[in-house]
Amino acid sequence: MIHRITFSLLSTVLLLSCSTNPQPVSTPANSPDTTTVAETPDQPLPDTISNQVKVTLADRLNVTVDQLAIGRHSRETWSDGCLGLGGPAESCLAALTEGWQVEVIDTQSDKRYFYRTDLSGDQIRLSTLENNLPPSIRDRIFETARSSGLKPSESLGIIDADPQTWNGCYGLADPNQLCTEIAILGWRAVISDGVQYWIYHTDNSGDTIRLNETASSRGAVPRFIPMVNPRMLGDETVFQNTISHESGEQETLMLENDERLIYIQERDGEVMNQETKTVRQSQIQALLRQLEASNFSHFDGIRYQPPVSDDDEAPTVTFTARYGTVEYSKSSVEALPTELQAVIEEWGNVVEQMDQAE
Repeated sequence: MIHRITFSLLSTVLLLSCSTNPQPVSTPANSPDTTTVAETPDQPLPDTISNQVKVTLADRLNVTVDQLAIGRHSRETWSDGCLGLGGPAESCLAALTEGWQVEVIDTQSDKRYFYRTDLSGDQIRLSTLENNLPPSIRDRIFETARSSGLKPSESLGIIDADPQTWNGCYGLADPNQLCTEIAILGWRAVISDGVQYWIYHTDNSGDTIRLNETASSRGAVPRFIPMVNPRMLGDETVFQNTISHESGEQETLMLENDERLIYIQERDGEVMNQETKTVRQSQIQALLRQLEASNFSHFDGIRYQPPVSDDDEAPTVTFTARYGTVEYSKSSVEALPTELQAVIEEWGNVVEQMDQAE
C-alpha cells in the first residue's frame, strides 16, 4: 500500500520537472533585510480605555475582569463613526474618528478578542473581521512596498494577516543565524496586487517591516494556518508528510532518525494500513540540508492555494519539520515558491530511492 503515496508524491515531482520555471516574485532592488520607517511616538493605552474594554468583555463572557489581560494595542484613525464596523443597515457618521484598537486575552482559554474604541471609550465595539491588522500598520506596509521598488500592477490589498510574537529575527532567520530571544509583539500580513503575493513581518507599531521573500509567491495564494492545535513531531521524527483527501482518507509518511520511513493510511481516525521501510542516512542528511538551504522556517504557518480552484477535491499536502509546518493544495504545486518546490523535489527523491530499493 505504500506505493499509493509514493506515486502521489512522484507525480508531484514530475509536474515540477516538466513545467516551466515559475516567474520570480518581484523584489526590491538592493532591498535591505529590514525596512525601518519613521518611528511613531510611543502612546500608552489609557487606563480608562483598558478598564472599559475589559469590563465590556467580562460582561460578555460572564467572567471576572481579573481573568482578562490587555495584549497589543495601537492608536488608530477609523473611517467612520461606527469605527469601521458598521452593519449593512447601520447609519454611520461619515467622519474620521480617532480611537484605539485593543487586544484582550482570556487568560484561562488563551482566546484573543480585538476591540475598537473611540478616544473617550464611549464607543466600544468587538471586531468580527477576518483579520485585525491595524489600519496604521496596513498603510505602512503599503508605503514600504511601493517605496522599496515593488511594482504592483493594481492597487494593493490585504489578503490575510495574523498577530505574531517574534524573536529578534522576526521569524526570518538565515541558516545558522543567532536571534535575540526576546518577545516582540507584531504582525504578519499577505498583500497582493491581484497577480503577485508578498508576505511582510512587522513589529506592533509598523516601525520595523521585513519582507519574507522566501515565502512570497507569484501564482499560489498564501494564507495563514490557524494554529489552534500546532502539529508536533515525535522526538525521533525528522520530517512528516501528510496528504489529506476530500474523502476523509489521510496518508502519512514519517521519516525517523533511525532511517525508518513509516507509512500510515487512515480514515476517520481508524488505521487501515501501516508499513515501515528503510532509507539511507545520506538521504536523510540531504533532505535536512535542503530544508536549511530553502529557509523552510520562513514557510511556517502558511497554506498555499490556487488563485482559482479548478479542482476543489485536490488533496491538501502538509510538510512538517523541526523548522515549522507548511500546507499546499496539490493543484497549486506548479505555482509554489521556488524554495518550497526544491523541498518537494528532495522529498520526492527520498521516497523514490526508497521505493527502488525494495
